[in-house]
Amino acid sequence: MEGWFSVLKHASVRARLLCCVAAVLVVVLFAFLPDAASLSFSGKMSLGLLLAGVVLWVCEPVPFGVSGLALIICMPAFGVLPFGGNEGPTVWVSFVSSVLFFILASFGLSAALLKTKIPYKIVYALLRISKGNTKGVILAFMLSAACVSLFVSDLPCCALFSGIVTSTILKFEDAVPGESRFGRAVMIAIPYAAAIGGEAFPSGSSMNIMAIGMLESLTGIQISFLQWAAICAPVAVVLLFVSWVSICAVHKPERISQGTIDHIFQVATKKEPFNALDWKVVGIIALIFTLWIASNWTGWDATAIAVLGLVLLFVPGIDVLTMDEYVESVSWNILLLIGCVQSLASGMQQQGAAKWLLDATIGKLGIGAGALTLSSAFLVPVIRWFLPVGPALIAITLPPLCLLGMDVGVTPVFFAVICGISASTSLMNGLDSISMIAYRYEYWNLVDYAKSGVLPTIALMLCHAFLIMPIIHAVGF
Repeated sequence: MEGWFSVLKHASVRARLLCCVAAVLVVVLFAFLPDAASLSFSGKMSLGLLLAGVVLWVCEPVPFGVSGLALIICMPAFGVLPFGGNEGPTVWVSFVSSVLFFILASFGLSAALLKTKIPYKIVYALLRISKGNTKGVILAFMLSAACVSLFVSDLPCCALFSGIVTSTILKFEDAVPGESRFGRAVMIAIPYAAAIGGEAFPSGSSMNIMAIGMLESLTGIQISFLQWAAICAPVAVVLLFVSWVSICAVHKPERISQGTIDHIFQVATKKEPFNALDWKVVGIIALIFTLWIASNWTGWDATAIAVLGLVLLFVPGIDVLTMDEYVESVSWNILLLIGCVQSLASGMQQQGAAKWLLDATIGKLGIGAGALTLSSAFLVPVIRWFLPVGPALIAITLPPLCLLGMDVGVTPVFFAVICGISASTSLMNGLDSISMIAYRYEYWNLVDYAKSGVLPTIALMLCHAFLIMPIIHAVGF
């Protein structure tokens, strides 16, 4: 979502304009399509606007957030949602939700954590344990990135650890981008681990929060912080191990030199005690995490707890962040895109487009609960493979699957979980924003990334099909 890479990144103005024209033509095409018997004109146009959004988000002729805003200001013109009114949802009410405030808070907490020595301490401790073994070093970085990504948004987490590995081991090894097998393996492993760790806790990825928020708006069902972690953490553990095995097997990283190992040990054993800033951040994160866990019994709002943590960072005497540092840490592109997708999804639901789409496709098959569970478990990751925009995946798949699931007796929580996990974890599509952070160092290409993801993607599908539902029932849904 950060615009690190896109199909049209180096394209001419003409090519970018052609992409915009293609999106406009999609809207025009839907406007002139014959009306369906059970779908209004407004419902038809809500689908057209979403499809036009997919075109814009995949090609990215303009920033994601800007194209999203362009789409939602078109919604009233086609009767999808009004700008204002006293009856039903509006464009702006649907845009603003607790999801956005949670994400705003998480960016601040991430920025605070990245100012400390904590990520480096974790890395060097695990590197020392690995004793220089190549596969052990890769696993150490994956465990480090995954652990930090539990609390830090996956994007800055990937940026941090990509910077750490390039400035330490790869630098000491004189690794050549495109030639070093170790460089290729570890620079694929880091975005994998950041994404996988991010799926385990709601705080790890904005996609988790979006899926949780949309589930509540669609069905009224609430998933607490602890419930999400109980469901998704086992999946993350499985995926992390399988990804490590796959990356090492596919790329066969060469051994690390003794000189590099000695340097790593020297750094790892250095005495660098925590300073006041480190302890302040540790205390605030510990408090917030404790309150998140306790919310399973207290009923406290997870977003309010996250906002409390953000406020504490600025309290006089604590002063962990400045306002400039916080503003710089916020990914406004992501924030705008998620708000716009929420408006589009709300419009689809309000106009009955999501249900119509479901009835016109999967609904005609007349499948039962078991078949729906298995088919969605395998199909949602496949859709994510072709769609490098996580919020769009949630908007397209979650509303109709929730509706159909309730009709056949499958808890909507299942679909929120698999859509959230798939949206935040792109294991074969290297065009995802997380992977592009590591891609810019040029140690791997898109084929390398896709080959690494075959086995983990299969593991993800199997987890969706056979692991998640029993855990959901055990949690109480």
